[in-house]
Parts: sequence; structure tokens; C-alpha cells
Amino acid sequence: MPIAMIQTTAAAAADTAADPAQRHPALAFVILWSASQPHRVGEVAFIPAFEERFVGRGDDAIDKFARFARQRPGEAPATDPRAGLLTGDSMSRRQAAVRAGATSIEIERVGRSAMLVNGVECPRAVLKPGDTVMFKGELLLLCTWRPTMLPAACGPCEGHVYGEADSAGIVGESGVVWTLRAEVARAAMSDDHVLVLGESGTGKELVAGALHRWSKRANGPFIPFNAADLSPSLIAAELNGHPANYPNPGMPARKGLLGDSDHGTLFIDEIGDLPLDAQAALLRALDSGQYRPVGETKPRKVDSRFVGATNKGGSVFRADFPARFPVRIYLPPLRERREDVPLLIRQWLLQRAQKFPALERFIRTGPSGRPEPQVSARLVDYLVRQPLPLNVRELHGVLLKAVDVDVSPRDVVRLPTFDPTHVPPSPRPSGEEEAKSNVDEEEEANGYMRPGSPSKAELVACLDRERGNVSRVGRALGLHRNAVYRLMESYGIKKGGCV
Repeated sequence: MPIAMIQTTAAAAADTAADPAQRHPALAFVILWSASQPHRVGEVAFIPAFEERFVGRGDDAIDKFARFARQRPGEAPATDPRAGLLTGDSMSRRQAAVRAGATSIEIERVGRSAMLVNGVECPRAVLKPGDTVMFKGELLLLCTWRPTMLPAACGPCEGHVYGEADSAGIVGESGVVWTLRAEVARAAMSDDHVLVLGESGTGKELVAGALHRWSKRANGPFIPFNAADLSPSLIAAELNGHPANYPNPGMPARKGLLGDSDHGTLFIDEIGDLPLDAQAALLRALDSGQYRPVGETKPRKVDSRFVGATNKGGSVFRADFPARFPVRIYLPPLRERREDVPLLIRQWLLQRAQKFPALERFIRTGPSGRPEPQVSARLVDYLVRQPLPLNVRELHGVLLKAVDVDVSPRDVVRLPTFDPTHVPPSPRPSGEEEAKSNVDEEEEANGYMRPGSPSKAELVACLDRERGNVSRVGRALGLHRNAVYRLMESYGIKKGGCV
């Protein structure tokens, strides 16, 4: 049975907008990287259709220049003529001339900084949404569609510092992310069960946490578990619990996940991996809160809200199971919110530097007074234009390689010289070496002991933070959990996290 997804792209966001301007997104430039003003990453400049504008430091014809400003929900971007202009030692007063058409922007270099479009130097180009423009050594811009008015923010999703994580840990200033925040806030106000849909690495667990934290159940327990981590024979006992002395004498009673989540939220990650019989067993709990512990004959009742998350299609569910989740939230992949990639890079590097002091060499105090990672424009440009099918997990995996001392020995995080997302094929062996080679290829594909792999100290620290949960450690390090197990074995770390 197909699952209907709630689209959170800019176009879908516009469907609920009160302002007609929001229903017609305009072509715009977004700052992805700035050498002299890193705090301005994320700022937007709308390019009026069929009018010539200039990008640069400005001159007497101030009204002819694109002006960049922060865009927040329910507010038009500030239009201070001088504050919106660009700076930079090699930025000309008129660096580029631009003219927007119906679906593209013509751009021509007229200043002294070399201009690169999608990484290729050229004097002029026609930009489509998704293209990048770099003025070498100074500035990196993204051409994109952007609603001229973002959807109004509500309650708990307001008030965070521009470009930083909100109270749910969600990072982003794009239109689709602000629509997502509004959607999550509305869903949190209800008590309906929610199905969170999205590709791997789009932040489903963050959204589940926000649904709990922003709801009336916030003072109750938030119980997460990953259905993929449990064998089918254990699911019933894990969910429903069992009485004392069952199945063996001396066994303590267990409430189970359902009992533990009473008056709170039960988050079932990878809900698509629940076997069909487990889905059937959950139907009554989803409908009325009733469940029966293993080994008991009388049902119990629990007051829980269920949040499920999956990246799988409707074919993995019983026909009647998805109907128990009347609210659906679709998480946009990074390719639908490319302008947020530099903000996610900044957030990861700052957090990583707090955990690992060796990475503090990449952090400087910027002109605004806040810490700013030193990142090469080429790295940002590369990551913004990559499809990144594993989304934030894949982004973090590339960054983990980029901060390796062999790749970035000084104080700037640089793009690795190899393609971090490509695993080159190995020559096919023959005879006795084939079995060993198959293992080696699998290890290579899963990122095992490749350049930039976490050190033993980093792995132990991460295992400690995640209380030995290998799936979460893998997500934190941008590795497949099989690769984490192999690293643990190679470092002599036992499953509990001990050496």
C-alpha cells in the first residue's frame, strides 16, 4: 500500500502560505562561503526578473546591486542598501553583472576576481537552480529558487541563533527546513501517532525527539528503539515485557518498551523492519493502548504516543498498519536544501572540535565574534553539488576524511585529493586469494580502516557517549555499523566498549 508523503519542498510549503508572494518562489543567490565574512553564510539576495543587477562591493548606483540579508520566517529580508553589499580584498565594486529570466540567471564577470561556475572557470554563463558561482578567493554563491516569504514560525521552533541548531537540533535556514519546523510543531500539538518518512541520514530521530520535546508529553519518557537491531524472536518480549520468574525462575519482571513509554513517546526507528506478525501485535496498542506481556493472560493498558520512522516504501507494511499513523512527515534530502550544507558543515566541525582538541586548529573567532571553522571553498562547493544519497551521514563521512592530518595538515579543512564517495574496483583475483579478497572488498566498501577512519581513542569515546549502541556510533561517525564492529575488533575493543 503506497504511503502518502507530505511534501516539504518550497513549492509544497507555498501551498499553505497566506502571502501570494510565497506561492511564487523567485530566483535568488545564497552565500555558501565567504573569506572575509563567514558569518554571512546563508544570506539571500533575490534577483528581480528581467532587470540587470550587479554583485560586488557597490558604487554610486546602489539600487542596481544585489543586496544580501538574512531571511527569517514571516519577515522580508532586510534591505539596508550598504549592509547588504559584499566585501573582500579582491572583490571589485562591480564583480559580476546578472540578469534573471523566467527560469535562469545570466551572469558575466566584469570584475577582477576569477569566476568559476560549478568548478569551471568561465567569463559568462547561464545559471540554473543548483548551480554554484565562485569568485576565487572571496565568495561562493548558490543559484536557487527561494520563497520571498518563509512560512511563519510557531512556538518552540522560534528563537535560535541564525544558522545554528534549533531546540530540536535541526540545522538549516532554507524554505523547506522552515516548513518542516512548522509541520513538526503542528504535529507535536496533536496526540496522533506520526510516521516520519525520509532517506537515510535526513534526521528522522531528531524530528522524533522534537515531536516529543514540543508536545504535552515532554515531561514523560522518550523511549527510542531500533527495530532493525532486534531479532524477530525477541521483539514481543522487548515490546510487551514479561512478569517476574518468566520464562525462567529468578528472572525479574520487565515492563517492556510499551510499559516504559507510559505517558510519553515510543519511537520505533526503522519501523519498516518490523516483521508482519509484530505489526499485527501492535495494532491494538496503536488503537487503544492495550497490550499483553509475554506469559500473562490479562491485557494491560498504556498511554503512549507512537512515532515511527522509515526510509522504506509501503510494501513492507501490513495493509492496515500505516492507517494507524494518521500524521505523515516527509524529511527533505540534502539535494532539496543545498543552501543548508555549509551550515551543517559548520555545526559538525564546531561539535567535533569540542570533542577532539586536535581539531581546534581549524576554528577561529570570526568578525562577528563567534567561532568560525576555516573551510576551503572547494570543499564546500564539492559537497553542495554532490547528490549525497546518504545525506548527513555521508556528509559527515566526507568531513571525517577531510579533517585527517594528511589531507588538511594546516588550519584549513580541505577537499581530499581523491573522491571520498567513490570506491575504486579492485583487480579480480583468482584461486586461493579470492575468499580473502572478497572480505577486503567488503571492508573497503564499508569504510573499514580507510584514510580518515576514527582512531582508537575516538572510537572508545564515541562508544562511551552512545552507551555501546553500535548503530548510533556508526551514525555519529558516518560509518556502516559493520565497519564499526570491524574497527572494534581491530582495536581490541569488546562489544561493551571495553579494551
